[in-house]
Amino acid sequence: MAITQPEEDIEPTGTKTKWQRFKSKYFRMKMLIWWTLLGVALGIILGAALYSVHPSSVVITLIGYPGELLIRALQELVLPLMVFALMSGVFNLRHSGSGTGRIIRWSLLYYLLSMILAVILGIALVFIIRPGRSRPFAANNFANCNSNVTATGATRADKSAVDSLLNIGRDIIPTNIVAAAAAPNFLGVITFAIVFAAGLITFGQRAEPLIQILEMCNEVFMKIIYAVIACTPIGVASLLASTILKSCSIISLLKALALYVATVLGGFLIHSFVLLPLTLIVLSQNNPIKVIRSFLPAIFVGVGTSSSAATMPVTMKCGEDYGCVPSIVRFVVPMGTNVNRDGAALYEAVSVIFIVQAHGLTLSVGNVIVVALTATLAAIGSASIPNSALVSMITVLQALSLQEYIPDVAVLYSVDWLLGMIRTATNIWGDACACVVVDTWARRHAKKNGTLPIKNPEPPAEQEMAMGVDSSKKDEVI
Repeated sequence: MAITQPEEDIEPTGTKTKWQRFKSKYFRMKMLIWWTLLGVALGIILGAALYSVHPSSVVITLIGYPGELLIRALQELVLPLMVFALMSGVFNLRHSGSGTGRIIRWSLLYYLLSMILAVILGIALVFIIRPGRSRPFAANNFANCNSNVTATGATRADKSAVDSLLNIGRDIIPTNIVAAAAAPNFLGVITFAIVFAAGLITFGQRAEPLIQILEMCNEVFMKIIYAVIACTPIGVASLLASTILKSCSIISLLKALALYVATVLGGFLIHSFVLLPLTLIVLSQNNPIKVIRSFLPAIFVGVGTSSSAATMPVTMKCGEDYGCVPSIVRFVVPMGTNVNRDGAALYEAVSVIFIVQAHGLTLSVGNVIVVALTATLAAIGSASIPNSALVSMITVLQALSLQEYIPDVAVLYSVDWLLGMIRTATNIWGDACACVVVDTWARRHAKKNGTLPIKNPEPPAEQEMAMGVDSSKKDEVI
């Protein structure tokens, strides 16, 4: 009688084990974090060393030139990266089987609810605390340190709330998608990408060749963005040094950054320990303390890797250990990793409004709504890698026609190493809550109708292997 290897230990030829894949992702994430911190340190040292010399504007421009090239590269990539990422997220839904629509609807409904709560909380906190009230970015050089508000900012502030709200609809439905991409009108492009992908999956097998091409494009741009991020030490050092040299007061800049960090961390904590537990209690009647205890290993790994994608196998294991149905876990967690980013949405909304405040500008009600919408969509379309929220933040600034302030994003790199860890933990905790809530709803529905729950939608085998999911239980029903 032949002795066979246990099914869960069998790995396809030429593929890595789940532990090897996890280690590879973990160390790559850690390298990116340390690589970015190196650039931050170099920028602070260079800026502080030259600050007392008061270099000319030409010298400051030359110092900031490498960083300008980095920002241009990110601007070039952010549109296709977000479009293909959103399309890939929609394409993942095509693998759902018959009768599984309610699981998808419940998952998306909870994702949307938690992200909206996070964005509203972040916007409320940033307007209450006003971390940029000292206007540390208001001056472009030492000659105009006493300048108040730029002409562009005054023009934007004078727009009526009605016009701003009406412009949201106009941006969502552009007259020309190519012109919208060139403008750039990211709301229109994002809407078009989602609608196009949703329409494409209705064609079934006929659409598979095109879908595979678009998914490959997403993977290609992910590789390119990794290559660009590898250049961050030089770019971040350049931008950070030039920003310090342009600042009227280093002390004012540091105080503003400290308030900004406090605002973001306060938002993460309130969302994680107040809002998300409330959703667990109200929507599923689960004890938040028991849930968070079960998912602590995944949260700790997320803090270490700053990547919800690298942590996903651990999150799924925690969900199964808590008692959630494996088939629901294998759908809700991977989907949440790519869609549900509470921490990123809150972070981007706070960061953009902080930059606006730091320049002494004000936003109309309509513009605040644009920030909320774009921050949510940008968070959904961002990659599950360190600093991805900073990259997608460019989208929000461009949606507000604030392209000239994109270089200020580099200043946020100096503290993103800390915020990125807590942001990832918030994202993972949100995925955990979604998993528990959807599992509870599925059980209640089955009990109410007196039938076995439906089989849950699952990704195909090759995607399972790529995500580190055990496919040996593929035929298991809830």
